[in-house]
Amino acid sequence: MPKRLVIVGAGISGLAAARGAAEHAAAVPGGLEIVVLERDPRAGGKAATLAEQGYLVETGPTGYLDNDDGMDELVALAGMRAEKLPANAAAARRFLVRGGAVREIFAHPLKFAASGIMSLPGMLRMAAEPLVPARRDGADESVWSFAARRVGRQAADRLIAPMMLGIFAGDAKKLSLPAAFPRLRALEEEHGGLVRGMLARRKAKGAGTPAGPSGVLTSFGGGLQTLPERLAATPGVTVRTGVAVRAVVPRAGGGWTVTTEGGEALPADAVIVAAEPWAAALALRETAPGVARQLDAIPCPPVAVVALGYGAEGLARIPRGFGVLIPRGEGYRILGVLWDTHLFAGRSPDGRLLVRAMLGGGVDPAIGDLDEDAIGAIARAEVARLFGLSEAPVYERTTLWRRAIPQYELGHLARLAEIDRGLAAHPGLFLAGNGYLGVSFAKAGGTGLARGREAARFLGAAPQGA
Repeated sequence: MPKRLVIVGAGISGLAAARGAAEHAAAVPGGLEIVVLERDPRAGGKAATLAEQGYLVETGPTGYLDNDDGMDELVALAGMRAEKLPANAAAARRFLVRGGAVREIFAHPLKFAASGIMSLPGMLRMAAEPLVPARRDGADESVWSFAARRVGRQAADRLIAPMMLGIFAGDAKKLSLPAAFPRLRALEEEHGGLVRGMLARRKAKGAGTPAGPSGVLTSFGGGLQTLPERLAATPGVTVRTGVAVRAVVPRAGGGWTVTTEGGEALPADAVIVAAEPWAAALALRETAPGVARQLDAIPCPPVAVVALGYGAEGLARIPRGFGVLIPRGEGYRILGVLWDTHLFAGRSPDGRLLVRAMLGGGVDPAIGDLDEDAIGAIARAEVARLFGLSEAPVYERTTLWRRAIPQYELGHLARLAEIDRGLAAHPGLFLAGNGYLGVSFAKAGGTGLARGREAARFLGAAPQGA
């Protein structure tokens, strides 16, 4: 009889896990059956691309950075390296709202000083970062606290906090630095500070040692959804949509039984729960209540994505670039606006500009109490005010994700340690997804691939280290 691996969730993590396990299916005595169960009517999770009226709209993540080895391998396994679409050069230009004005963030020190984003005392405090004593006690610390300690409170408020809106849609004062940005913690612990650490890594890079570039924003011609669609078609993998999992419970004699809300009981020799933390908690509540409690404690606030298409006025008034972030306190509810037409080719008809406004997240969870029409109205009004637009958009599409980006808040690493201890008592049960070690599309895909291979090794499909 073939062994069966059941994967709960057909987002990028679950589909990557299926691809990783499928590599070794032929090595399993009797064969390996891989079944992916997805509660939604389509596979891909939040990597959802909408094509309509000549626009190509990402209703979830925009793309991924191409410096993640696991993600690069996943793209290669899907046969999509030739289809990679790097962002346009305009994506290097980033903007920030300060004092109600849209200001460009320049890399050049003199241009940055003249941008008006920081005051002179704030700039001098940033320059003093190498003089700040290092903290090496290993204690948890918020992203904001770390930034305020190393580069000053003004930089933490005006630069770092808005960055957290762009990455996590989260509150910098709640997000855990070692959980969300372990490399920054490592720079301080290993080199004594950020400037010293970056100089040391730049020197190492020059000597031929990887120093970790920021990577190039990348997508595909047909949008980000193209990758999960290709993975879902992996030979030997069965993806079943519209199937909600109720519970994963031990089976008498070994293995697991995956029960669905439709009453099906599917036997499995191993299970990867690649669902969002809240959904994974529901599936594991009966089998591993301690793990479920920790999963439930990972916040996943709502995020709304409002796509707006503009004509000549939008093209003239909105600068070319990646987009703009809006710090709290500037009088806007939107967290930021991405300028998709300038990011990737083919995102809007000629003579049109596609932008996407983001709302909600950890700083505004009440956005989930509104319907999509009300959210769209907020975005329309605020984008018009921000850029001085008088014309209404010619295209609009609002998507509300009621549970969106997991928040790695203070205590997240301790929570993960408790989860690992709880899973150790259940061999053959694995977790994957963006709720644990990286929220990005690339991290979720790369870790999913690794988890699928781990499950294959557990089932005897590959030698250790393969």
